[in-house]
Amino acid sequence: MEYKRTLVIGDIHGSIDALESALKVAHYSPSEDRIICLGDYIDGWKYSYEVVDKLIALQAASPFENIYLKGNHEEWFLEVLNQNFEQFRVDRFITTKYRDWMLSGGLSTYLSYAQRSDAEILRHKTAFFDKLKLYHIENQKLFVHAGFDYQMGFEASLQFYPESLLWDRTLFRKVVQLWNLEQEGAWVDKKVTKIDQFEKIYIGHTPTIKYNWSIPQKMGNVINLDQGCKTTGVLSIWIEEQDVFFQNK
Repeated sequence: MEYKRTLVIGDIHGSIDALESALKVAHYSPSEDRIICLGDYIDGWKYSYEVVDKLIALQAASPFENIYLKGNHEEWFLEVLNQNFEQFRVDRFITTKYRDWMLSGGLSTYLSYAQRSDAEILRHKTAFFDKLKLYHIENQKLFVHAGFDYQMGFEASLQFYPESLLWDRTLFRKVVQLWNLEQEGAWVDKKVTKIDQFEKIYIGHTPTIKYNWSIPQKMGNVINLDQGCKTTGVLSIWIEEQDVFFQNK
């Protein structure tokens, strides 16, 4: 059985309403479509638990393997669960030790999960968080949360600087620089605008609203699907086979 469409989903950040609405607008069919999520499912809106539960349910209902990538926010949460789960309900300890996470949206996730039983938290850890992939490659297309050091290239970044796949912003900054030059009428060698060897590179992590773009667009061979859902509630879904996108209403 073959899927008909691949739905690439950007950073959700705890907004179950955005996820459900975007899937509806995109006419998602579990019997015909598969999903590739670019990470950052949690931290932001207050429904991190519900988002993860929904994604687990979507996989259970699908005949296809959905690809769920790890974002930097899942890396933070996994550190808490792996290193200090016994102290998870000691809110003063967690909010102090993981202050950077708290200030980056982690408080909403903490509150979302603290009301669940230990068994339920561990079910999500085993069924979802522990299974997240750092990247996915197929048919000369790379799917990764943040990017990589474009000067080193993907393979070298993976070997020597794997954390860049969760945190890098230099790749998108370079793409924006080249895009702006082209828009200004400057001649830019097409070999330069193609980053690494990939036909397409799908990323999230860096909200395009910081560059005054509220919709995704292909820049060279890079497509950024983070349109700022963490703050705006706008979530994008890109149909890989058609190069069209949908956003929640």
